[in-house]
Amino acid sequence: MGVGGKIGKEKQTFVFPKLIDEHTIENGREYTYSTTVGLPDKTLKPLKEVLSSTLNKPLKLKYKKYLTITVFDIEMPEMVPYKDVPDREGWVVPLGLNLEGWHFHDFDKIPHMVKAGTTRFGKTQSIKSMMTYLIEHKPEDAEFIIIDLKGKLEFNRYRNLKQVRSVCGDPIEAYEVLSELHDAVKGIKEEFLGNDWNNITKSGKTKRLFIIVDEAAELSPDKFMDKDVKKIMNACLWYLAEIARVAGGLGIRLIYCTQYPTADVMPRQVKMNSDIKMSFRLPTGYASEVAIDEKGAEKLPSDIAGRALVKTHHVIEVQTPFITDDEMMERVGQYVISERKDVSPESGFSITQFGENGLPKS
Repeated sequence: MGVGGKIGKEKQTFVFPKLIDEHTIENGREYTYSTTVGLPDKTLKPLKEVLSSTLNKPLKLKYKKYLTITVFDIEMPEMVPYKDVPDREGWVVPLGLNLEGWHFHDFDKIPHMVKAGTTRFGKTQSIKSMMTYLIEHKPEDAEFIIIDLKGKLEFNRYRNLKQVRSVCGDPIEAYEVLSELHDAVKGIKEEFLGNDWNNITKSGKTKRLFIIVDEAAELSPDKFMDKDVKKIMNACLWYLAEIARVAGGLGIRLIYCTQYPTADVMPRQVKMNSDIKMSFRLPTGYASEVAIDEKGAEKLPSDIAGRALVKTHHVIEVQTPFITDDEMMERVGQYVISERKDVSPESGFSITQFGENGLPKS
């Protein structure tokens, strides 16, 4: 296979890549080229698009001393059932499957995650598959606080699982739970300080608490809103930013999700402290840049739900596992306990708890 183009320059002379190795791999063939040192992403990305279009096959480009081009003989799957997800040890969740195999995320290595994606493209399904996996593999140690700002429509049916502390459906309920958690974190920090622990992984503690926020845009105040409502929303965003900033080492994990990411919807502290970002299809390149720091989510197929880009130190494309609500309940329903009292907006808090800036008073 030849590379039809000059992709390097030495001493003002264009240098053609030289093929130094090729071999068959599972699902395709891999080619290794020597070329100029330090190929930038701005060169590799258009090269990948040109080669993929020319060969009419999916491929992957990687540059580390040598340029490696992997050409696959099969296409990405368009649907991956949850039942096909393999078992893994640790605090891991499935991200999805691509032509290289299954990809997982370890929350004990990177504690916080942000997700974005237009409605009906698989974002909430992905949350449910991750939640199911954690409950199935860590039934005694995984705990959840779910802030379902679609009015609890997606997650209320799971409120009586023993792993679920609470399901919140609006900013007031979210404020109640987050303020209690914020107070609890102070005590956890004191315990860690007293024992000279700097991370949950060194403490011997086995439990992890996952804060799932689905549709975070509902916490972003608008100008027309009542002043007190704005203060509640700002307080929720402040609490979530604090969780992202200080609570990862204490065993608290944040999964922060929104349909359309903007700077107002995605607090800077949340994004900066979430070193894994995941995006399903988005309408614009700008939204993709806010979500995963680069364009690409706007180019995901519009006819395939569950297709996503995952950004860590690099970007991969995966097909996320699909699970229905019925299958999820079949798998985790054994952990349903007796009815518990939901968070009540009437349980009471004073607006004087907030300062003039809308943030909680210390």
